[in-house]
Amino acid sequence: MKKMLGLILLCALCVPAIPTLAQEKSPDKSQEKAKPAIPIKVQIVLTEYDGDKKIASMPYSFVAVTDERMGGYYSTSLRTGVRIPIETDGKDQKTSYFDIGTNIDCGVRTEEDGRFHLYMIFERSALHPGNSTGDEKLEVTRPNGLPLIRQFKTSENLMLKDGQTSESILSTDPLNGHVMRIAVTINAIK
Repeated sequence: MKKMLGLILLCALCVPAIPTLAQEKSPDKSQEKAKPAIPIKVQIVLTEYDGDKKIASMPYSFVAVTDERMGGYYSTSLRTGVRIPIETDGKDQKTSYFDIGTNIDCGVRTEEDGRFHLYMIFERSALHPGNSTGDEKLEVTRPNGLPLIRQFKTSENLMLKDGQTSESILSTDPLNGHVMRIAVTINAIK
């Protein structure tokens, strides 16, 4: 009886270990071979049109790296512009500053099929002219003489091949009817 009980106990201890031996060990994601970092030249052109007439073209160019180990999606940030003082009414008359210009956050990841996944946040702000030029579609009054600030913001996820250009953003300014277009081109640097 003792031998039988000992044999049952031995079998009970060995049976759970059998499935773990039969399972294949899957490779751990942290041990998989990391994709090599590739520098990507990103060119962004913001173009403003009044009908068919090009009014302004503002190019931006920088390098983003496709290294997934850097953490986060946005590996490159570009800030250009000026800070303008704005006084607030009240007994304290405090002055605060507001950023005017362009802010770009961008990141690029390599996809399995060789294309690149570009993540981008693009923000542009500009002062509205103080006097009416007559071409505004909407009548806007300036509160207490404070400046009006135009804003254009977009967030994009693009799938692009090396050398490809995408013009996927088109927006109309409600004040004057001007059309804003963004063209994005990427080139792998070899």
